[in-house]
Amino acid sequence: MNDLLLRARAFGRRSHLDAELAAGADPSRDPALALRARQLTGLSTRAAIATTIRHLLDAAEEPPDAWRAYGSRPPLQREAVLACRADLLAIAERLCEAGEVSPRTAAVAAQLVWDSASPVYAESGLLLSDCTRALLRDLPLARAA
Repeated sequence: MNDLLLRARAFGRRSHLDAELAAGADPSRDPALALRARQLTGLSTRAAIATTIRHLLDAAEEPPDAWRAYGSRPPLQREAVLACRADLLAIAERLCEAGEVSPRTAAVAAQLVWDSASPVYAESGLLLSDCTRALLRDLPLARAA
């Protein structure tokens, strides 16, 4: 498949591809899935997820009325985000380290911050604390310098 066409296909289907990877799909079974796995596990995307986590924490600390001043923003489960502050910061830190992160773990982290149905934004059957603990279990520990 043409590289440009493949990139366009992966871009257009990134939410779907992220969901497949988060569910444990083998990236080698589809070129678009493999490309998305490489993107998610790349340090630049992991850093973008980490930055989003830090921005979410900053936003959660703002008074609820402050959100209205900036136009439409997605709802934020402020109390849950603040209660998971330490875990979220640890996730952000680990994502920025040079170690390898599995495509499944990177996809779960991406969904957590970029999917409006995640427990960061929506009340659902999932608890944010359960999600953050699972991510911490799957992310490599920091290496001592």
